[in-house]
Amino acid sequence: MCVEKACREIAAAGYTIIEGLLDPTQATRLDKLTRRFMRAEARFVNTAKPGYLKLEGALNHLPELAILCAHPVVLQIAERLLGTPFYLPNNICTMWCQPQSAAGDAHADWPLQHVPEPYPPWPMLLQTMWMLSDFTSENGATRMVPGSHLSGKPAPPLDCIESEVAAVGTRGSILIWSGNTWHRNGPNTTTDQHRMGANVPYIPSYLYRPPEAWPLLRRDLYESFPPHLQQLLERSVAAS
Repeated sequence: MCVEKACREIAAAGYTIIEGLLDPTQATRLDKLTRRFMRAEARFVNTAKPGYLKLEGALNHLPELAILCAHPVVLQIAERLLGTPFYLPNNICTMWCQPQSAAGDAHADWPLQHVPEPYPPWPMLLQTMWMLSDFTSENGATRMVPGSHLSGKPAPPLDCIESEVAAVGTRGSILIWSGNTWHRNGPNTTTDQHRMGANVPYIPSYLYRPPEAWPLLRRDLYESFPPHLQQLLERSVAAS
């Protein structure tokens, strides 16, 4: 069963990849929708790093992405690792790595910046990256440092990291990792390939999203979702 295998791999290495969890045709459709919106509505896009574009609160603009939030396999893994109930602290962030864009710096994720060392070995945040395009070592696939989730420390400078692995997979696959695993976006060394990922995070019940940290979900959109998705998003929805 892929849930058992995934949980074992996350416990041992800090991350896992499940191939083909989303139909590739559906992944391609979401990739095209997302790129079209990010091109047309640049005011919503974070362009702090040239060629590496982020759309926070993507669900507000692209409700079609909601299918990524509550996949039963992912929810079973989250339940095993976070307990119940668990929540989404953000309503999806899409990350577009364009040709010739530079790599990022290695890091662990929120909320560890606010947690005393040593960090706990269990995940305080469970991260997922849906591969809406192929992720290759050449086009900017996320780089993971296996076993770093057990270090209890923040990521050191890149030249102090002995080894990292490109999390490669075909469109429709998913990368799932413990938020305390060191990782970064890889460089896109191609001239004609992009990679598009949709980041959907999950938090345990004892954590709350920091005020104004990320865009809140529109209330009208929230009310249009089925009850199980509303429960996941209830901590990141606007009051009105």
